[in-house]
Amino acid sequence: MREDQYHHGDLKQELIDKGLLLLNEEGIEGFSLRKVAKMCGVSHAAPYKHFKDKDALISEIIKEVWKKLYLSLVEVTKLYSSDAKLQLVEMGKTYVKFMTQNPQYLKFMFLSDNNCSVDIKNGEFFVEDAAFEVLKNSAEVFFKETKLDKKLYMQKILGMWSLVHGLTILITQKNLRYDGDYLDLVGEIIESNI
Repeated sequence: MREDQYHHGDLKQELIDKGLLLLNEEGIEGFSLRKVAKMCGVSHAAPYKHFKDKDALISEIIKEVWKKLYLSLVEVTKLYSSDAKLQLVEMGKTYVKFMTQNPQYLKFMFLSDNNCSVDIKNGEFFVEDAAFEVLKNSAEVFFKETKLDKKLYMQKILGMWSLVHGLTILITQKNLRYDGDYLDLVGEIIESNI
């Protein structure tokens, strides 16, 4: 029997998980299917049963990370569907919690060359990111309820996103130390700024 036949469990998922770790450690330049296979304890040929090449694995890693964030934000919209302001606060807390509990996702998504950019043209967002769309749509519902001038939507949404993203980096990098529950603090900061 070959080494890859001894692997038990979901090899495809393990390749994605270990591939993310490798990308964060060595970047795209140091990334190879052979190295990921070694991390998984399988033969160098085993990854090719699931991925055509290293770019296919990297693409799958990107999809997986963004999907997890998206699903966590969608869950918040369902839980707080009757209160637009609370929905935004909880969405921000969820984002911070998601990223601080998964710093490898934060590094991969925003602190590397693999990130997804937000483009603004003529005051409108153009983003290929479903997670950002969830934030944008929730914020627009809140803005309509509070009768905010539509011309300010883009600036307010970008400000909210920057706020939670900045807090996430401060907490993850341990540049912000708080002796209480950091998610309570994050909620208070978000609420005072929307």
